[in-house]
Amino acid sequence: MNEWDQQFGLVHDCLRACVYGDFLAREKIQNGAWPSIRDMCYADAVISWNSVFGGYNNETHWKKFVSKISIPKEDKLKPFDQQMIIGYLGITDQEWEKFHKIMGDVRNTRIAHLNVKQNLHELPNITWAMHSCYLYREWLIQALHLGNRLGYKIKIADQTTKQVVNEFKSQIKSAYTGL
Repeated sequence: MNEWDQQFGLVHDCLRACVYGDFLAREKIQNGAWPSIRDMCYADAVISWNSVFGGYNNETHWKKFVSKISIPKEDKLKPFDQQMIIGYLGITDQEWEKFHKIMGDVRNTRIAHLNVKQNLHELPNITWAMHSCYLYREWLIQALHLGNRLGYKIKIADQTTKQVVNEFKSQIKSAYTGL
């Protein structure tokens, strides 16, 4: 799997898990398999988000990936950076750092490894995870368009991120209602 496919795949997984989990949480389902599926979606969102936005030592971290993309100075595409994420989310650096730490702690102590001795006082709201992935996917698509402007012949998916999210909403609603 090439690096572009990895980035899109992880972002896709996080978006899907966030949308599915959010739908199930809003339905306030307390019986059957749905609460477990909701929890699995939450865990998948945390794991996939951390693969892209978590520790810089991850091979799939966005900073490692975007550092390989050369953007000509005259191009309209701006380099993807943390300030772009913070601005999009409408939060401060401190709020991002706190969220980033909580996401890593939840992954490390409750999902990837179980460390019952470490207290977690709060679970992260996956809304910021979803929105950071949404922004990053949109940027990745623009980076592919840059590649085409530079003469590469890159096939780019027709679906916008908004369409992908709406498709996920339709899928989970259909699965839940049986329609």
